[in-house]
This record gives sequence, C-alpha cells and structure tokens, in this order.
Amino acid sequence: MEKSKNLTRLKKNYLEKKKTATENKMVSGFKIGICVILFITVIFLQVRLSALSNIAGVIAQIQVIVSVYLVVAVRDKGYQIAVAINILASLLVLFGVVIGQSNLEALPGVVVPLCTIITISIISFYEHSFNTKLSEITEQKKELSALYDELASSEKEFLQQNVKLKELNRKMKQREVRLNYLAFTDVLTGLPNREMIIGKLDALVDRHQEEAAQFAVVFIDLDNFKKINDYKGHYIGDLLLKAIADKMKKIIYQEDMLGRLGGDEFTLIIQRDLTEREILEYVEKIRSALLETFEIENMELNISASFGIALCPRDGITTAELLNYSDSAMYKAKEFGKNRVQFSTEQL
Repeated sequence: MEKSKNLTRLKKNYLEKKKTATENKMVSGFKIGICVILFITVIFLQVRLSALSNIAGVIAQIQVIVSVYLVVAVRDKGYQIAVAINILASLLVLFGVVIGQSNLEALPGVVVPLCTIITISIISFYEHSFNTKLSEITEQKKELSALYDELASSEKEFLQQNVKLKELNRKMKQREVRLNYLAFTDVLTGLPNREMIIGKLDALVDRHQEEAAQFAVVFIDLDNFKKINDYKGHYIGDLLLKAIADKMKKIIYQEDMLGRLGGDEFTLIIQRDLTEREILEYVEKIRSALLETFEIENMELNISASFGIALCPRDGITTAELLNYSDSAMYKAKEFGKNRVQFSTEQL
C-alpha cells in the first residue's frame, strides 16, 4: 500500500515537472520570437530610413535593449540569437547602406551591433558566473536542507529510542523489584522467607558481637496441620496458612520480624530487649489468637501451634545455634501436649 502511494506521488511530481518545463519552453520561444521580429523590424527601418540620421540613435538603443533582454531573459539560447541577429544587422547595414549606397554616415549602424555583441558577451559571462554561483548556493542549500531533514529524522528516531529505553528500563526495574520480592518473600503469605530470616539473624548476630545486643528467636509449628491438608485438601490448607499469617501480623510489633520457614513452620525474631516474662506474654498473646476459629471457604477450622524460644546470647550466639535450640524447644512443647510455649534450656 505504501509502495503504491510512493509510486503515485513520484509519477505526479514527474508530470508536474514535465508540464512546467513545457510551459517554460513555450514562454522562452515566445520571447525569442517577439525579440527577433522587433529586431528585424528595427533593422529594416534602419536600412530603409538610413537617410534620417536623427533616428539612428533610437534604433541603436532599441537594438541594444532587445539584445540585452534576450541574454537576460532567455540566457544561453538568447545570447546565441542576440549575437546572430547583431551580426546580421551589422552585415545588412554594411552591404546594404555603407557599400550599396556609399553612405559612410551609416557606419555607426555597423559598429553599434559589434559593440552590442561585446556588451552582451560581457553580460552573458558574468550572468553565467552568477548563475553558476547561484546554482552552487542552491545546491548547498538543498544539501543543508537534506542534512537538516536527516538530523530531524535522526532526532525523532533518537527520541523514540529514548522513550523505548526508558520503558525498557522501567520494566527492568519492575522485574528487578519482582525478583527481589520473590527471592526474599514467601509468595503465599507475603512474609519474609527462609533466606531473609537467616540473613536477618546473621545481621543480628554480628550486631551482638559488636554491641552485645540481646534478641530472641521463636520457632512456631502448627499442630496437626497435616490432617487439615489430608482431609480438606492443600488448597484449603494454603488459605488457612495465609489467614494464620495475616492474624499473626496484626499482633507482631513493627520492630520484630515474622517469617515463614516453609510448610507450616514460622519464625519470629524479637529484636526488642525484653525480659523472659515479657517475651512469654508476647508469645502467649499470639498463641491465644491462633486458637480463635478460622472461617475458610464457608468452613470453620480450628488450629493451635507450639512455640519454642531461644535467647541470644544465653542459648546461642550463632544463627545455627539459635535456630536449632528454638526448634528443639518447640518439639519439647509438642511432647508436653502441644499448644504451648517452651523456652530453651541447657538440658535441651
């Protein structure tokens, strides 16, 4: 479609140029014809009225004007015709009047055309030089115009590419944010995942070595969650895990971090410097909240959890030690009947 439009446009331009050239050619021919007729008429009058010297100057001026007009108006072809008719005029006066009639007073009629030829030759030379320079300037202007169009097109293309790069950069940043989110976030619950929890514990352990800061690690494991998955299905189980996470997030302090290690296991990092009694009250509040009935897909589900607590530096000063001791304390809570909170001790 676009190719057809281009061909039609090129054809139209060609026809317009051809029409313009034809019209210019006709106008030039008309100008030449008028000038030649006028010049010949003047020569005829000059020969016929050779005795009237008072009109010789007028005739000479008309010849010069016609010759100059031909050179200026019709250029190269006009110059050739002007030279030819001036030579013709000079010869006619020479043989028709000066020699034929032995009229020496008509000699200016021979000399003037020759001088006119010299004059129009000078005019033609400088006009040709001027036109050549003008053509060069016009060509340079066209080149500059083409260069400007090319630069404008390049600028437009650059702006378009810049917009595309910005859009690509925006998408890459979104992708980077998404990848970071997936790398350190549990997709189901929206909580920090195992990698982020361990990274946080490593940072707290390093801070403890520098500042002797104290903190607690709480290992949380849901009681009998496998039965819900087996009897209600994993879909209901996932919805319950999300509801449990949402409920715990409402209780957790902003300074602390709640994360999901995997399956039905959660970890709470208590960064605040609390006493054991304050920690127990805090965790008991979470345990009690989980005993409330959950409504999932028009079903009422009940769940409980066992909690194991390890303190830094009392129970360990490394991430592995704190996770192991809090995990052991959680299993001890299950041994004691589940749905309870158990601190880690050296005996564990």
